[in-house]
Amino acid sequence: MATIDKIRGDIQKTKAKIAEQQKRLRELEQRAADEENLEIVRMIKAVKMEHKELAAFLKAYASGLISLPVDMQADLDEQEEQEDMEDEE
Repeated sequence: MATIDKIRGDIQKTKAKIAEQQKRLRELEQRAADEENLEIVRMIKAVKMEHKELAAFLKAYASGLISLPVDMQADLDEQEEQEDMEDEE
């Protein structure tokens, strides 16, 4: 019986640790999302476009009416490949 009680105690401790780590993971994911959003806001503010201009530009880009220059697209593709390789590690 003592062995079963010890195992059950270990199970409870492990569940508590898992819950703690899940909470930490959620907090880290939220911090990452907040930082990413802040980075986006900074980039948008750096463009210094009026609200309506920015909305029109993004709508045109999303619909395919405008696209990135070839060299910029190549740089973006390269960055994405590097990020994918880092994610695989």
